[in-house]
Amino acid sequence: MSKNKKTENSPYIYFHDAEETVFRNDETQKTAIEKLIKRKQAKKVLFNIISVILIVAIVVSSVFLGKRGIEKFLVLKQEQKQHQQATIPEDVIKELESMTEEEKWAYLYKKYPELINVNFPNGILCDYALHYANNPQTVGYIKIDGTKIDTPVVQADNNKYYLNHDFYGNATSYGAVFASYKNSFEPFDRNTLLYGHNMNDGSRFAGLLNYRSIDFFKKHPTIQYDSLFEKHTWKIYAVIITNGSTDSDNGYFFDFTFNHCSDACYEEYIEEIDKRKLYDTGVDILPTDTIVTLCTCTYEYDDARLLVIARMVRDGESPEVDTNLAAMKDTPVKYPDSYYSDPSQNPYKNDKKFFLY
Repeated sequence: MSKNKKTENSPYIYFHDAEETVFRNDETQKTAIEKLIKRKQAKKVLFNIISVILIVAIVVSSVFLGKRGIEKFLVLKQEQKQHQQATIPEDVIKELESMTEEEKWAYLYKKYPELINVNFPNGILCDYALHYANNPQTVGYIKIDGTKIDTPVVQADNNKYYLNHDFYGNATSYGAVFASYKNSFEPFDRNTLLYGHNMNDGSRFAGLLNYRSIDFFKKHPTIQYDSLFEKHTWKIYAVIITNGSTDSDNGYFFDFTFNHCSDACYEEYIEEIDKRKLYDTGVDILPTDTIVTLCTCTYEYDDARLLVIARMVRDGESPEVDTNLAAMKDTPVKYPDSYYSDPSQNPYKNDKKFFLY
């Protein structure tokens, strides 16, 4: 309300912010009072209606969100509990190491009777027998120190099912960590692709975002990713941010989803990775190397994806990484056009596009 405001046609004068009113005559006073009362009553009714609507909306949304939050929490906690129960203790694993295959399975069948009627694939590692018994779509296990990533990996006949179902088939927005339906694991393909959601509570593949920092890489330069048949350490070669579809880069998609390609194509692919990586890890790569690509969402721009690309430790090679060789790049990082507010500023705007062949 304006201070000390006075006009000739106004039936009342406001004094500062007070509700005091001075009237000029009885008739004017009576009319003004009636209008004032009606306005105040109308405002009060409107205020009460709006207040009730807001309270109802808050209560309903709180109940809905609370219920969803509790359901998500319970599903995740139940899954974690079941994973722990399916993890064979270290002392048992060590005991199994000195046994023949026949002795190992006899021991496991005695200790875990629920395994007796499971149809296991030939050559499966005993470590993952319980996970496989819980879900025959289990294809491996991944663990990354410094993150919450410590989970079995599953694979369906499509890349959609495990986006909204957990390891045990429960419907959940957490999904599961899963391998591309294209991949096979005996032996590994040239490129194995693993997907996982970036969840706000740090679960699934959210921990991968730490690798945007070279300092985090230096502390955790390797990944442990096993198939059901082989255990392997992988050295992180590159971390890149790219687009998840053709929608965000003028119809172009940098295809990281392949499982096989020609030798020449693979070398060109690595050259493209070198342009796109956020920093140099100091890890080398050869045309004969096998890689794993971990993919999750990131939010530098619409439809962005973070990829952590690692190569398998070679036969006879030390799994240790000399992180002193890691360094920031001297050349610009190659991003999709959608990364730039003005795509004409993309230093790679005239660069030849890479396609698999």
